[in-house]
Amino acid sequence: MKKINTYFLLLVFTVLVSCMPDNVDIQEPVSDNISENEIKGLENLIIPIDFNFETERNVTLAISDTTPHVKYQVFAYENNASSEADNISEALKNLIYSGKPSNGIINHEFSLSTAYTKIYLLRKDGLEYSAEIIDVLNDRIDFSIATRKNATKFQKTYSDSCSECTDNFFLNGNFEEGPTLPSSFIITDENNVTGWSTTATDNKIELWKSGFRGVTPQNGSYFAELNANQNSALYQRICTSPGAEITWSVWHRGRSGTDTAVVRIGENLVTATTEATMTTDNSGWVQYSGTYVVPDDQEDTYFIFEAVSTASSISVGNFIDNVVITETKAGDCTSVTNKLYYPNELTNATIAFEDLWPYSGDYDFNDLVISYNIKTILNSENKVIQLDYNYIVESIGGSYTNGYGIELEGVLPSAIANVSGANLTEGIISNNANGTEKQQPNAVIVFFDNSHINVGLSNTISITFTEPISTTALGNAPFNPFLIINKDRTKEVHLPNKPITYYPTTTSIDEGPTVKDSDGNFKTPQGFPWAMNINGSYKAPKESFVITDAYNFFADWATSGGNTHTDWHQDKNGYRNHANLKN
Repeated sequence: MKKINTYFLLLVFTVLVSCMPDNVDIQEPVSDNISENEIKGLENLIIPIDFNFETERNVTLAISDTTPHVKYQVFAYENNASSEADNISEALKNLIYSGKPSNGIINHEFSLSTAYTKIYLLRKDGLEYSAEIIDVLNDRIDFSIATRKNATKFQKTYSDSCSECTDNFFLNGNFEEGPTLPSSFIITDENNVTGWSTTATDNKIELWKSGFRGVTPQNGSYFAELNANQNSALYQRICTSPGAEITWSVWHRGRSGTDTAVVRIGENLVTATTEATMTTDNSGWVQYSGTYVVPDDQEDTYFIFEAVSTASSISVGNFIDNVVITETKAGDCTSVTNKLYYPNELTNATIAFEDLWPYSGDYDFNDLVISYNIKTILNSENKVIQLDYNYIVESIGGSYTNGYGIELEGVLPSAIANVSGANLTEGIISNNANGTEKQQPNAVIVFFDNSHINVGLSNTISITFTEPISTTALGNAPFNPFLIINKDRTKEVHLPNKPITYYPTTTSIDEGPTVKDSDGNFKTPQGFPWAMNINGSYKAPKESFVITDAYNFFADWATSGGNTHTDWHQDKNGYRNHANLKN
């Protein structure tokens, strides 16, 4: 039964003050108020009745592959760049899933941004790997190795390719295993040079024999030139174990003068980091060396020797020889786990709230803005053992002392072993011993109860489970996030059509002409929300600017029911009015 509750007078008063700036906000807000005409203009937009302002949809990943030790990585793929190669380079920054089949099967459901209609699938089998761009059809990604014939292979196959991450080896470091040269040099296909691959678009590697043009190798009879027909890199991918310490060394020499190259090491060609810069003249060989520690869950590692500049043309220079890679400290293969990332490994999602529910806000969606990334850790059976929710409170546009939490719908509190990282200071939350909130049928985790003392701070909520559970049982990110209004535990703001948690059973919805959500679905009569989850980056509008003043295609996206300008929030040319956004 709906009634005017005891907070009615307080809420009437806070209509005027709640969204005023606070001195702890990251961005010093403008003092002007948003005009009533601007708010009415936004509310006059015609929003499809079933649209919930979602920037993502649930997608099923189904992979069938019984090959022992095979590993898959799934990346979000978008046709943004001018070439497929550039699109792939960008996709390699968008890792969503990484792991191995269990009993020949990978089956997960996860949230994928509506901006993506394709994925880039990378399959690794020992030292051979292949890749394919796959359409997301009917919200499914289906792949069976038994039926695939059109995947592109990027790596040569060796009879002694590794099957376990401990079997690391580096081949042909002194370039002796290749074409036999009677004299001078050769530019040959990479397949003719054992172990080595090249980033050159023509797949050519250049080898010199001792004595040609007066240059002797540092070791043996042959050496390589990085600049064959173009500025490029030579590299090898080897199997490694997480935590292993690997020493590396390489000899470098300029050809016509001083040449510069870099040593990059990492999980793939795009994200590998620069470990050393080699700048050497042509008077003799110089050794460069270092130690690399393999990060957690990295089962294979790229060693890349990449030309930067030469003393002459891009097709001349940067000799290397006698590359030695040695594991000096063993790692631990058992620490390798499968992972799901939301929205992807290197990108944060954003949730933005208006905190005047059930009354109309000012539609700047900056009262509480949280940037976050979720890493779901899976065991070898692809079941969830841990959830790491990394977040930062980016903006507080109001004076309320708000809290924030999530509900894992359908997950019992007893299924949680432990929750760490919560910052509860106001005495309004009562938790069980495992860190979940008391008196809740589902697992509810409150991250903080005072947004002001958390603004600008990076934090991680880590949730471990008593027993591994399926990703289906866990549900999909962003789960059921909610804002606690101004230290009142009985007042929550949720995403459209999401349920309140069980705790505020005494919550009643105010009545009156200014109430905008009389049925409790967290949508105004015009269809606008009090909360939006953005699957990607988002900057909050400044005070006195509605969201359409800051994002040029928000209105088109909203009135289309999410079918056009699905990337409205991205920082593309012409998409944002930066002058109206907080820094």
